[in-house]
Parts: sequence; structure tokens; C-alpha cells
Amino acid sequence: MNFKIAATVILYNPEDEIFDNIDSYAKEVDKLIVVDNSTQYNNDLIKRLEDAFTNLEYINNEGNLGIATALNIGCDAAIKNSSDWILTMDQDSKFLNFKHYKDCLLSLDDISKVALLAANTMWHAKDHLPTNPTFNYEEKFLVITSGNLLNLSLFNNIGRFEDKLFIDMVDHDYCIRAQEKEYKILYFEDVLVEHSLGSLFKRRNLITGKIRNKIEHNPQRVYYITRNFLYTWKKYSGIFPKEFNLLKTLNILFIHEITKIILYEDQKLKKIYAKFLGLYHFLIGKYGQYNL
Repeated sequence: MNFKIAATVILYNPEDEIFDNIDSYAKEVDKLIVVDNSTQYNNDLIKRLEDAFTNLEYINNEGNLGIATALNIGCDAAIKNSSDWILTMDQDSKFLNFKHYKDCLLSLDDISKVALLAANTMWHAKDHLPTNPTFNYEEKFLVITSGNLLNLSLFNNIGRFEDKLFIDMVDHDYCIRAQEKEYKILYFEDVLVEHSLGSLFKRRNLITGKIRNKIEHNPQRVYYITRNFLYTWKKYSGIFPKEFNLLKTLNILFIHEITKIILYEDQKLKKIYAKFLGLYHFLIGKYGQYNL
């Protein structure tokens, strides 16, 4: 069986270097849909993409509409193009073996209940590239957006990405709604994507003095993560009580994360303020874009 595959990548003030990331999969799909959320446009990059990929559709949102809205725009364009599946990518993600990913899709006997496929995303994926990749997979509860192949025949039934979340937890919300409807998420360990989560810094523990690499988010992201994590807890804890236990949620968001901020991170007061502002906005039901 042959599938028509589109890909969408969401841009936000991109650097020239992300061309190589897009090039790692763009020529292997039928349609490349670039959705631009930038506030500072890289016209040279867009021109280079237009020259390199004849399958390109460029959509300029003329501002940052958030990851959820941009994903919905990309999916709408793919459906209009009669695509069966859509690859969802962050601009800072790069495939190492996208051809194998397509083979994994073709290896499935029944895709009628498969909401999406997920790739193995990591910092240094090239160090783990298998010599003889397999078609082995396992079912997952939650995966991140970047590197997914979404089944567009199920997109409207599952429901669109939640615009009011803007960024963060958008992917988790979609995964949970897919499983509410008893659809599957299949994770292929041998499909590798190099992906950056936050920023990696060397930080000294204030107590032990040891220096370690730590992933940090800026205060703006801390705000969205806190608010939207609480949103998903409230919305789904009754359906998936094990995954969204209240004590576990509070421990992750406040005890563990605040401890990490105090011991390791910069902008301590701004991040703690952002975390409690996210809690406050969750309590009063304030969503959408919010600039600290």
C-alpha cells in the first residue's frame, strides 16, 4: 500500500542552519508545508527552501500564533492536498533515517486504529544509529510532537490541536485524546531524530558543588509548562487517574522543579514567579498567549 505523506515544520525566528534539518526529510515526502510563526523573518532561508524543494507550500502567519494553531494549519493544508499522513517537525529536529520510517509505516498490517507513529528523539542520535534497523515498535501513552507521523484519516475524529494551550503540552493533549478513543501510538526505537529540548547548560549544584549538564527552560516556557500541565491534569485525571495523580503532579511541577531551579538554574526568582503565575492563571481559567 502506498501512502501520500506530507510534512509540516513550524518556524519561529529560524537561523540559516535549520535548512539542513528540513533537508533530512523534505525530499522524501510528497508535500512540504512550512508554517512560519516568526516575528523576525529569515527571507534568505525561505528563498533557499523555495529553490531547493519543488514540493514546498509556505504559509506565513504574520506573527506567532502558537504551536497548536500552526500545527492545525499544517494539517488542514495536508488534508486539502489529499495527504494520508503528515510528519510534524520542530525546526530544531533532524532525521537520521527517514526512509526507514516510511518503511516502518508500510510494514504495518492494520493502521485503522493507529493515531500516530513516533520516532526516537534524542540529543546525540547519530551515536545510536543502528546498523540493521528493525521494524520493532512499542505502544506509548505520551510522545512529543517532533518526529511524529499523524494519521490524517483520524485527525478530525480525535480533534484538532488545542489552540488555547498555545505552546507546551499540546502534543500530550492530542495523545491523550487519541487514547480516549482507543487509538494507538506506536513508537519505533530504530527511527532516530536529533532533537533539542530547551537549552543545555553546565550548572554547579549549590550544595554539592558538582557541575553537571542540565536542560533549562526560560521563564516564559516555565509559565506555559506549569499552566498547561495543570490543564491536562484537571481535564484527564478522572479518565487516567494513574497517569495524572494529583500528588505526583504537584511534586513534579512544584517540589521537584523548584528545587532544580534553586540548586542549578539562572533567573531563579523569575522562573519561580512564572511557575506560580502559571498556577494562578490555571485557577482562574486564563489561557492562550501570555507574555511575561
